Amino acid sequence: MNTKTKPKAPTTPAHTYEKLKIDPALQGLLENKAERIFELGRRSTKQTFLIGDILNEVADVLEGSTFAKWVHSRCGIAARTATGFIAVSRNLEPFRDEMIDLNVSSTVLFTIAHAEPEKIREVLKHAEEHGQVRVSDAKAILSDGQEKPRINPYDQGGVGGLQALIALKSREGQKIFLARLKAIVGVMDAALKAKRLYKEKLQEALTLSAGTARNELRNLTQFVGSSEIRSEHKSLVMYPYGSQWARVEAVLTQLSDKDRWPKMVDLRKWLETEAVPVLSWVISKDRKAKLTGPDVTDAVDDSDDVAGRQLLEAVPSLDTSELIEVGDEFEGEADVEDENLDEVTSPVMSM
Repeated sequence: MNTKTKPKAPTTPAHTYEKLKIDPALQGLLENKAERIFELGRRSTKQTFLIGDILNEVADVLEGSTFAKWVHSRCGIAARTATGFIAVSRNLEPFRDEMIDLNVSSTVLFTIAHAEPEKIREVLKHAEEHGQVRVSDAKAILSDGQEKPRINPYDQGGVGGLQALIALKSREGQKIFLARLKAIVGVMDAALKAKRLYKEKLQEALTLSAGTARNELRNLTQFVGSSEIRSEHKSLVMYPYGSQWARVEAVLTQLSDKDRWPKMVDLRKWLETEAVPVLSWVISKDRKAKLTGPDVTDAVDDSDDVAGRQLLEAVPSLDTSELIEVGDEFEGEADVEDENLDEVTSPVMSM
């Protein structure tokens, strides 16, 4: 028996509407629209059109910025995705019945939502002849079989190329780091639930992973400073002394060094009150998650880079008016698709 239930709309207090300055008379209408979207469940062809219809109605009563915030907070849909649904509803209406019959996927609908009618007809013809149509098929048809060549982010120059590399490292590096931390927390949780805690086995399972996770964290978040005396001497600009992220690094440092582990008599308490809570705080999806416990100053390594922190604090603020505006120009280029990653050598976590 299928025990899955339909997702429920997130509970948002009425003050959210006050914060967005939405007319109280519209609240009932908007809540009804949000509930209808969640009741639709999975995104079939028909449901994609229906969601587009609903969001189209909401867009008629809310201005752009307010609509974007409402659809994200009440429907769990990103503003950009919401505009995709609306485009499907508005632009593909003449082809709705045929597309439903052919079971065209929502991703394909988004891809062709702004295409010329004759191109849409070609996509539908392809779906009818082949029993399906993929996004790559639709893109090829829209570009007359000449798809835009994929850009290797390691060959793209200029500020746009730099942004693409930063986006690649940030996105993929974050995934790798968080996955590793989840595995580390999972091992500690399992060890704590066991009848007996085995220190050596736990060290064998965690020291290498913890050291790698610490390096990944540093590589993703810490600046590099240099000595004014010796240019070849470089050091990481440490987290502010006493901060929670300094505590995270301290936990990973301690886990990665067997000699720094607590004695067996104190191990369980340290895992339960420090190691697990601190690393769980990192992987939490709750933006308001709080971390309590011992003062960070007791856990931070004595080799704190005071000079490095001072160097960072001394960096003058930039005049942003002199920066090149590249966000819109490279919007599509910076988002490197996952399927492109196999084609490049990706030193994501080099240290």
